[in-house]
Amino acid sequence: MKVAIKICFLLLAWIYPLFAFTQQLPRFSQYYSNEFLINPSVAGCDGRTVVNLAARKQWMGFANYTPSSYLISLQGRILKSSYSLKAGPRGNVYRKGRQGRVGLGGIIYHDENGAIERTGAQFSYAYHLFIENSQLSFGLTGNVFQYRINRERAQLKDPEIDPLNGLIGKSTLVPDAGIGVNYMTEKFHVGIAVSQVFQSKLKIGNNADFQSSEEIRLLRHYYILADYRFTLPRNPDWEIEPSAIILLSEMLRVQSDLTLKAYYNRQYWFGLSGRTSGDLIIMAGLKFRKYYFGYSYDYGFSGISRYTYGSHEICITAKFGDTARRYRWLDRY
Repeated sequence: MKVAIKICFLLLAWIYPLFAFTQQLPRFSQYYSNEFLINPSVAGCDGRTVVNLAARKQWMGFANYTPSSYLISLQGRILKSSYSLKAGPRGNVYRKGRQGRVGLGGIIYHDENGAIERTGAQFSYAYHLFIENSQLSFGLTGNVFQYRINRERAQLKDPEIDPLNGLIGKSTLVPDAGIGVNYMTEKFHVGIAVSQVFQSKLKIGNNADFQSSEEIRLLRHYYILADYRFTLPRNPDWEIEPSAIILLSEMLRVQSDLTLKAYYNRQYWFGLSGRTSGDLIIMAGLKFRKYYFGYSYDYGFSGISRYTYGSHEICITAKFGDTARRYRWLDRY
């Protein structure tokens, strides 16, 4: 039984991303550690330079070449470095500017899912506005990636008559874009983002190879993220944060994560998350100076997940720079 399931999976794993919703974009469980991956308006939101490394491996122990993702991201804010003349009690003095509003960022990533490989990069621009005791941010991102079907991994039962055979080993470059908005206060934040806005076509090969290739396209994805953090009244070292992410596709298919995290002394955190697909996610992390380390484990109770050792994800983040921003609470560790 398990052998049959594995054979079916190997076939579906590389055909499914072309048509379905859930596997067109990689899904990270620790989205809260680097929301810039989802929402371009987060670039430079706290004024520091942030480097993030992440790796995710799904369905370990089930078969070779199960979905995996690897990425590195860099984002920060362009702070004003010029000096302005200010009047002081002892005469005029020069003071360095601190209120840059522009954020920039980039991501390089590589995804694998069966025979499908996706390698690309994206560049983001964000603009931040201060509104009383809050910050409103807007972001744009451009994305281009290579979409490839690996010849060594793709296997067809009848290659000579299968219309997909002409696509094996070929690749294409796909451009697209995304937008985002983020609103943040000391206690909560809400973000909305849209990816694959143009719904670009995946023109792999040509009509002689596969006449339906021009009908394969990306699907637009809509994200809604929100969280609220509060301190325990009798023990201020502990903070609790419920959060949620909702993902909606152009085909009106919905997925969501509901998460509850606890922070201790702003140095350690752990939490649980439930996914509408039936997965339970356990997560933990710690902060050491300017470095943040996070790990999550996903276990599913249905579908393919029942035959695996779960999914594993590691995230390492480094944040550099002073608290050069208007609100110190923007340092959300």
